[in-house]
Amino acid sequence: TIGLGWLLGYCRVFEASKFVPQATNFVFNIALPCLVVAGLGIGIDFYSDTILWNFIGAFLVLRGVALVVSLLLVIGDRKKGIGFVAVYWLCFTWISTVILGVPISGAVFGDPKLGLRYGILAGVSSFIFQLPVQLFFLECHRLEQDSMLGREIENRAAQDGEGKDVEDGSVDVEEIEAVPQHKEGRQQVEEQKHSLPRVPSLSPDTTTEDTAISFSVWIGFVKRRDIWMKILVKIVHNPVLWAIAVGFILTLSTAGPRFLNPSSPDYIYGLGWIFITLSWFGDCVSPLSLFAMGIWMQREWRTLFSIPIWSAILYMTAKLILVPMIMVGLAKAVKLDDQTGRAAVLIAALPISLASFVLGSRYKVGEVVLSENVALGTLLVLPTILVWNLVMDELGIFPLSE
Repeated sequence: TIGLGWLLGYCRVFEASKFVPQATNFVFNIALPCLVVAGLGIGIDFYSDTILWNFIGAFLVLRGVALVVSLLLVIGDRKKGIGFVAVYWLCFTWISTVILGVPISGAVFGDPKLGLRYGILAGVSSFIFQLPVQLFFLECHRLEQDSMLGREIENRAAQDGEGKDVEDGSVDVEEIEAVPQHKEGRQQVEEQKHSLPRVPSLSPDTTTEDTAISFSVWIGFVKRRDIWMKILVKIVHNPVLWAIAVGFILTLSTAGPRFLNPSSPDYIYGLGWIFITLSWFGDCVSPLSLFAMGIWMQREWRTLFSIPIWSAILYMTAKLILVPMIMVGLAKAVKLDDQTGRAAVLIAALPISLASFVLGSRYKVGEVVLSENVALGTLLVLPTILVWNLVMDELGIFPLSE
């Protein structure tokens, strides 16, 4: 599917600049929510299979461990700003649990229903935990960049003899340092930015001494009510989170598995259109997403592999080897059975989703790193899954029943 998208993108049958955003909007606003409601709210009965809570918990702990590692990496490298906490975290555990997890799990276990179950459950913690927390770091990154920009403008103005005092129309140091706290300050800096000649734009990956101050203001960011309000607004407008909420209501009330599931003896045939419609849209998620990824990769292939080779090797080693190894331990710790444990390890070995690159582009941080992780991980997904299956078979880890 990815190859077909690449080919048709190369032949200009589809224009990446138009098709990819439209396909992404359809998947994340319509198709994926429908798939979540159908799979989580109708297809899963938590009361008959309580081990699924352990499965969700294993991925929640995995993402928590990845967050701690991401924080330590940024703290150890003072040249990286606060936004790279989110970048590293995305590279480790923003796993393509549904787009790739559903079809691959279904193929491994020979049952599409099992693929849908494990793929959706693995993604629950990404939306209820990782998404809001990483949005906090990304919003802080945006404010951090505004603060750095204000300092750069003040320094340039001082060098040009234009930063003498407030009466001369320059920006006072106290006003600049207040940029992250006041919207008016940010607007004032923007006006100064356009009034000064040749002010260099600060790339998100720019490393200057100013980034070393980022950790001293983290606590201030945590106390900022406006940051949390922005995050709350983004979460409220996220259709997938609403779908998860509806799914849990349906399954925990037993209304979905009992009355809307065609395999239930209490199935209400007059409501059959609900499950059919949800499934019809949900079935579009994986093929459309993979097809769009092929078109995107064809357009971006010249810039996809621009980070140093040693860096790419480290990222792939962490994502495709170390993260699944951690999941092996977590699956053993929470006592997952053989089938559920193998599903957890294989999904943990999947590459990160294209949505991670979308987030990086929106906040202008780590786009190159994220795009390369998406591309390399996607190219290596099949050999990675095959190797992990062989390794677990040889070592007797979560063996599949004959």
